[in-house]
Amino acid sequence: MNKNIKGHEGTLARWDAAAGTGGAWKPVGCLTSSAYQATMNMLEKVNMCTEGQTVQSPQSMTRSVQIEGEVIDTTDIGGSSIDESFGELRELQETEHETGNADVWRLSRGPLGYLYFPGFISDLSDSYAAGEDATFSATLTVNAKPTETDPNA
Repeated sequence: MNKNIKGHEGTLARWDAAAGTGGAWKPVGCLTSSAYQATMNMLEKVNMCTEGQTVQSPQSMTRSVQIEGEVIDTTDIGGSSIDESFGELRELQETEHETGNADVWRLSRGPLGYLYFPGFISDLSDSYAAGEDATFSATLTVNAKPTETDPNA
């Protein structure tokens, strides 16, 4: 018998080397959704050898993770919590831009396990609408093939 996986198990965390002794995984707080996408980019050819038929072959892979969440005020607890806030994601994106170094991420898929990957916060936005909670969305551009092995274990 099949067992459905609950959506709330699709969490995302970032490796924080400065946390504790030796570092720790820091979850991105208050996510409402996460999605992993992999696209195989195809090279198309049409020539006389193919008798005018289109032939496709794999050229490269593009991978990304999209997340959505709620913007949470962490000032009551000193501006930082155990979860990654929107403000921290914004600062991470700036640091990634300045240094050119990707962060290391862990995407949970519940009982299916984890995907670990280096990635950049390539898109980040927030939304404030009257009468509603503030939200954010982000796209992480995956910089290498994800693995199922924790690189920090």
